[in-house]
Amino acid sequence: MRQLREHPGRADVLLALALAIPVGGWTVLLLWLAAPPAWVPVLAPAALLGLLALARRRTAPAATLAAAGGFGLLQIAAPGGIPLLPSLVAFPVALHAYCAHGNRRAPTVGLAVGVIGAGAVTSWSATGHGAPLQLPPGYLFCFLLTVMLTAASLGLYRRTQVAHTAELEQRAARAEAEREERARLAALDERARIAREMHDLMAHSLSVIVSQARGGQFAARQDPARGIEVLSAIEEEGRRVLTDMRGLLGLLRTGNDVSSFGPQPGLSDLPDLLARVRSSGLAVDWQQSGEPYRLDHTAELAVYRTVQESLTNTLKHARQATRSEVRFRWSPAGLEIIVRDDGDGAGPSDGAGQGLSGMRQRLAIVGGSLRAEPGPGRGFQVTAVLPRRAEGVTV
Repeated sequence: MRQLREHPGRADVLLALALAIPVGGWTVLLLWLAAPPAWVPVLAPAALLGLLALARRRTAPAATLAAAGGFGLLQIAAPGGIPLLPSLVAFPVALHAYCAHGNRRAPTVGLAVGVIGAGAVTSWSATGHGAPLQLPPGYLFCFLLTVMLTAASLGLYRRTQVAHTAELEQRAARAEAEREERARLAALDERARIAREMHDLMAHSLSVIVSQARGGQFAARQDPARGIEVLSAIEEEGRRVLTDMRGLLGLLRTGNDVSSFGPQPGLSDLPDLLARVRSSGLAVDWQQSGEPYRLDHTAELAVYRTVQESLTNTLKHARQATRSEVRFRWSPAGLEIIVRDDGDGAGPSDGAGQGLSGMRQRLAIVGGSLRAEPGPGRGFQVTAVLPRRAEGVTV
């Protein structure tokens, strides 16, 4: 059965043979008994061909209907008292196939042909050819018209069913294409996220290394041992950034999830971040007020990157900055993060660079916002607000 569903042409051939063998044999027998001997060699092959034509009822529905109808006309044209032959069953079957699988005008044309066929057979029977049926013309016409209307209606229903199935297949194909497109866009978003990670990592680490190297130059003049410590710190920072870069570049090569290279930083990693910044020579004062609550992983990463990028901007752009403040203010409404330095104001790239744009994008994902502006009195201040989300909060 599965092979017949996958290859409908085979099912049509089997149907044609199933009708041609018994019905065709019965028809030939009736022709042999009732038809004029001169017409038997003509009508018998025509009846068999009309039945065998059903093997192409789906691939050539118009030709199949023409073959079945042609046999009926040939029977009407034959002289003598030929009764209604069983092989005429091929006509309603062909009519059904034509209405189901023909062109868009097939249902209308097929219905008209069926009505005409019913009328023609009724007229033929009224001349005396159908005497063996002993049916009044009105009853015969109603019966034949019912058969034709039923065949045409079932064909139209099948046509609607096939169209509906095709529509479902098209929808499934479109859904699959949309799924692939969403997967492609998700991969692009992931690459963009990795690019932001690389920017944050490189900008912060290189700023720390440069600041450490600058401080090491002065320390080495006064205390060579202190200079060696600074070089060791630079080496450690360089090794760390190389390890992180290998992981991020591995993601770009394989497209695997970032979790395969270790967890993303969160609030628990802030002390290490502040320690690295302090080792570069910038004093960092960190305080928090209110009752802390748990953030989800995305929010923690956004907070960590906001603090990291803000301190990196201080190292890169804040002129003569010696101190930076990091404030966490927890409240039932959310978390407010303030990062402020004591430099001589904003650098030329503050507010327009990729760093602040990346922070805004990260915070926007978790419903937060960012404001970057000159600090009170002097320096530069970054204020981030992260609303408390019920689905991501556990006090």
